[in-house]
Amino acid sequence: MGTHVGEVYARVRVHGPRGSVELERVLVDTGATHSMVDRTIADRLGMPPERRTRFAVVGGTIEFPVGLALLEIEGQSFRVPVILGDRNLVGLTTLEILGFAVDPVECKLIPKAGVLYPAA
Repeated sequence: MGTHVGEVYARVRVHGPRGSVELERVLVDTGATHSMVDRTIADRLGMPPERRTRFAVVGGTIEFPVGLALLEIEGQSFRVPVILGDRNLVGLTTLEILGFAVDPVECKLIPKAGVLYPAA
């Protein structure tokens, strides 16, 4: 589904208290910690902000509201923190929680087991 080498897109279903919406083409950004849901979609689905958090961006920092959403990708779903922002994207935390990694050559998501290091 990607258009440039290394770009990966996913179909994402976002579930909120007032329904759900399927987003056909959402950029997977492994450089982003959290996923982001466009604020207009979050409002329509009844996803309230639960706190405001500062994030590092090129040139400084910016503050965004953060809430919780049930995100579903390729049949895997879980409630994750999401930035309520100005676009839709899938971040690394969501990928890890749902058990995916990025295959940049094939431009797709692949299953990946989580990593657990036992305390010594």
